[in-house]
Amino acid sequence: MAELDARRAEVLGNAARIIQRQMRTYIARKEYILIRKAAIQLQACWRALSACKQFEILRREAAALKIQKDFRCFVASKSYQTLRASAINLQTGLRAMTARDEFRYRKQTKAAIFIQAHYRCYKAYSYYKSLQKSVLYTQCCWRRRVARKELRTLKMAARETGALKEAKDKLEKRVEELTWRLQLEKRLRTELEETKAQETAKLQDALRMMQIQIDEANAKVIKEREAARKAIEEAPPVVKETPVIIQDTEKIDSLTAEVGSLKALLSNQKQEVEEARKSLIEADAKNADLMKKFEDVEKRAEQLQESNQRLEEKLSNMESENQVLRQQALTMSPTGKSISARPRTMIIQRTPENGNIQNGETRLATPETTHVLSNSREPESEEKPQKSLNEKQQENQDLLIKCITQDLGFSGGKPVAALLIYKCLLHWRSFEVERTTVFDRIIQTIASAIE
Repeated sequence: MAELDARRAEVLGNAARIIQRQMRTYIARKEYILIRKAAIQLQACWRALSACKQFEILRREAAALKIQKDFRCFVASKSYQTLRASAINLQTGLRAMTARDEFRYRKQTKAAIFIQAHYRCYKAYSYYKSLQKSVLYTQCCWRRRVARKELRTLKMAARETGALKEAKDKLEKRVEELTWRLQLEKRLRTELEETKAQETAKLQDALRMMQIQIDEANAKVIKEREAARKAIEEAPPVVKETPVIIQDTEKIDSLTAEVGSLKALLSNQKQEVEEARKSLIEADAKNADLMKKFEDVEKRAEQLQESNQRLEEKLSNMESENQVLRQQALTMSPTGKSISARPRTMIIQRTPENGNIQNGETRLATPETTHVLSNSREPESEEKPQKSLNEKQQENQDLLIKCITQDLGFSGGKPVAALLIYKCLLHWRSFEVERTTVFDRIIQTIASAIE
């Protein structure tokens, strides 16, 4: 029991201890919470007061800093304005001084350039004048030399025209001879053809007659053979000498002789026919040779005619160029007056009017004779070539316009009319002439053809 009481007392003591401990912890905790709340409130109030004080201090410091900053900014701006004004004054003074120096330098350089330009202009003008004088002198010398050369060439051309005329006369004579030969060859050819035709006709007639005779002889031989066969068949088997049989044998012999003679005639006629054929072949060969010769002669005659025409054109061109060059030499050369004033030497051939002067001799013509000869010959020699050239040009232009009016078509994808016009104008040198009526005529003809 004691143990139980002790145990009970112990359990109760433990329970009381636990209750006391819990109670004490509760009371202590409650007090601790109250003390902590009071401490927190005190700390918060204190901290608020200290923060307000600190904020006031900071606000005052910020205001002081702002006042200091504004004051310092004002002082700095004032000092900057003074410095800037002084710097601007210094810069304007320096720039004005440099501008004055530069203006003075430019004025001096402009004056120097003006002086140099006038000096160089004077120098160049004097050099140009000296060059002009030297060029004029050299041109005068050169033109004098060229004029002398042209006079020499004109004299040589005047001599060459005589040689060309002689060559032209020779060619004309040769053309006449060749035409006469052509006519003779044509006549011979016609005569040979006629004789050949007559011989062939005669030979053909003889052949026909011989064939007719041969046919008749063959018919007679056949008839005689048939008559002989009939007589032999009708005769008795015993052979008796009768005059009839003798007559038949004589007829057969005569017929055989006639047949032999006819065969000989046939062979002779065949030989004659072969000879006639050979002669015909030879005549054909000769005819072909004559035809070739005739064609060659015709070609030569055409070539000679073309060369004659070319020589005539060259003569006319040479005469016109000679006159133009004479006029140019007289107008352009400075020595034209002196040349025209000199007495000219002329080659005068012997005529019934001028007396007994040998061929090739020269004599000095007096001014009267030269004046008369020049008055009589110069207009003819000046007018005739020009007229002939103008007439030829007009004829050529008319032929070109006639060709243009026709429908020539195309050749190798190119228009024949355009090529013909271009070639003709190039040959006539119409593009180099200042004024010509060829283009107007061509345009009018083309417009009319188009309409």
